[in-house]
Amino acid sequence: MSALTGIIPILTIPFDADGRIDEDSLRRVVHFELEGGIHGLGVGGFASEAYKLTDQERIRCAEIVAAEVAGQVPLIIGLAAGSTEAAIEQAHVYSNLHPAALMTLPPNTMNNDEMSLMEHYIALGSVSDVPIMVQQSPQIQAYAHCQLSTEHLAQIAKHAPSVQYFKIEGPGSARRINALRGRVSDDVRMFGGVGGISLREELEVGAAGLLPGVGFNEFFVDVWAAWAADDKMRVDDILLRAQPLIDAVSGFGHEFSLHARKYLLKRAGIIAHDTVRRPT
Repeated sequence: MSALTGIIPILTIPFDADGRIDEDSLRRVVHFELEGGIHGLGVGGFASEAYKLTDQERIRCAEIVAAEVAGQVPLIIGLAAGSTEAAIEQAHVYSNLHPAALMTLPPNTMNNDEMSLMEHYIALGSVSDVPIMVQQSPQIQAYAHCQLSTEHLAQIAKHAPSVQYFKIEGPGSARRINALRGRVSDDVRMFGGVGGISLREELEVGAAGLLPGVGFNEFFVDVWAAWAADDKMRVDDILLRAQPLIDAVSGFGHEFSLHARKYLLKRAGIIAHDTVRRPT
């Protein structure tokens, strides 16, 4: 399997007016993004409101997306567990859907120290048959205390064979990506997030791509193509036009971004309702 690269959106999970998963709308979102030329798709992240879903709902959404994608592009599935044992079990369940990677948040239920979190990832990455993407998202308050140092992240990559990717987002993402790239092998890849707010800076320091939300990824696909062609003037021109929209959607916090993206998708006729699960 080739390494992940490029623009890989994390899918919105649409709900009906009563907060139930709207499976037909979810399928439309998948095909909307595929038709836009993205390089992969993800489900089960913050943008999917995974933290508001039951365990069975998370599995069901992943099953739907995997069936619709059907190998057209690589699939990333998000994983979040409160213990190492639970994370290993989740990884086993999701491996049946043949994802290209499992995007894994650290356990955040207690004030785990860096050594404990490093050992968690090494244990998971030592047994998973699926490549692991370690997610660092300090901009999300519930995970701010789970940020690991460059040294600890590098040790995870060194000792856990399945850890092949890092999603580094939030304040200072480009600086943190740059620091980590200097401590890991060249085949370990870094991705940015937070809706692409810092994409230009992240590309400059060698990010392998971006994991944004959905809704207007044609801009990011064009940026990626221009960057691959070493046309930095075109990159800057695209971002100059797109940055006001990027900032408006992703610059006011995560929950605001959920509402903004669903509003855009509903207005475009892709989803039936713009419901965001409560509390919001």
